[in-house]
Amino acid sequence: MVENARCDEPTTRPAATIEVVVHICMLLPERFPPDIRVEKEAAALTRAGHSITLLCRGDASQPTFDRVDGIDVERLPANGMFDGISGLFDGVRYVSTQVHPAWKRAVLTLDAARPIDAIHVHDLPLVRTGLVCGERLDVPVVADLHENYPEAARQIQRMRGWREIARDLEALFQRVFLSPWRLKRAERHAVGNADRVLTVCEEARAHYLRDCGGDPERVDVVSNTVDRTAFDPETATAPDLPFDPDESFVVSYIGNFTEHRGLDSLIEGFARLAETTPEAELLLVGTGNARYVARLKSLAASLGVRDRVRFTGWVPFADVPGYVAASDVCVVPHASTPHTETTVPHKLFQAMAMGVPVLVSDVAPLARVVTRTESGLVAPAGDGPAMGEALADLADADLARELGANGRRATEHEYNWERDGARLRAVYDDLREI
Repeated sequence: MVENARCDEPTTRPAATIEVVVHICMLLPERFPPDIRVEKEAAALTRAGHSITLLCRGDASQPTFDRVDGIDVERLPANGMFDGISGLFDGVRYVSTQVHPAWKRAVLTLDAARPIDAIHVHDLPLVRTGLVCGERLDVPVVADLHENYPEAARQIQRMRGWREIARDLEALFQRVFLSPWRLKRAERHAVGNADRVLTVCEEARAHYLRDCGGDPERVDVVSNTVDRTAFDPETATAPDLPFDPDESFVVSYIGNFTEHRGLDSLIEGFARLAETTPEAELLLVGTGNARYVARLKSLAASLGVRDRVRFTGWVPFADVPGYVAASDVCVVPHASTPHTETTVPHKLFQAMAMGVPVLVSDVAPLARVVTRTESGLVAPAGDGPAMGEALADLADADLARELGANGRRATEHEYNWERDGARLRAVYDDLREI
């Protein structure tokens, strides 16, 4: 049985097939909405005639059953999932087998009410659960690995102290029993056993083939490109800013604030830019660990630019196009880690689609896309002075206009969700035709 299989070596099983996909069950270990990738994939599959039920986390403020943009959403209670004696046993089973009892019960209950034709698992934590359910129901399982999860977990665990984790029983279970080395074993098992594996960039695909023993015929790239109708410079609504963007040189970062995002080097680079560009403003749009945000604010203050570094806090996704449109340069300053070297973020393609030049660090996926499309500049990861020099170069309006136009053109012809949505639909077509 898959549930008891060793996961240090891939144990490839024959690919399951489906005659007609009527009902796809998606598993998501996080809350929904929002999740940009899940939303785009669900929309692409429903347009192809499939129906989607998404099982995800929820809380008391959200309905248990919902319908969001044409997909059925069923939410499992996130708080108290491992409370009580039965919850404790569930937690022990989860960390020992990496099969989540609550999600397994939810899948089997859903199938009893409405037969499932395929299981689509978003991210590594629930892949083994999906595989067990897929074997039980004799349906194919698609493992959609949004990122290098073991390395992402390593980064997050470095930032979260034991006191913080101890207040979250499930996080404590994961910290103790689902360490990065166990997650790496789980990753190999997932790649070896899923009927198809989806990833976000060529570098990640190479990792799954090289390091996880993946079958090249079963590992596909469906990238984090954008729906161009959502990122259209003609329709974006300008945000309310404490300065006039038309009179300023606006540098922005939009996304989560974690150490591997490289925001320290961005602030250092901006401070270098500010020495020669008095109209420069830095927008940091998003949020993250409170200690890290405090450290960033302290860094900006020590460099004398605190009054020109704006922390907006969390903003709704619908507001993101406006922040991109208000920017003269969008920056993706990722530090070089095993995680960032195997992922490519939505924000890169969002800026390109809006015709805004980008500055990225030289981690492989970012540098490859930007160099190939000539949509921006590349600076060494972690090198604040080099980022400052690149930002100064992008203050040249003619250069910025040319690079921004190149990025927009690249999203029109290649890096767009129309193409990647078609790749996703082709995966399900292949499962029918095997």
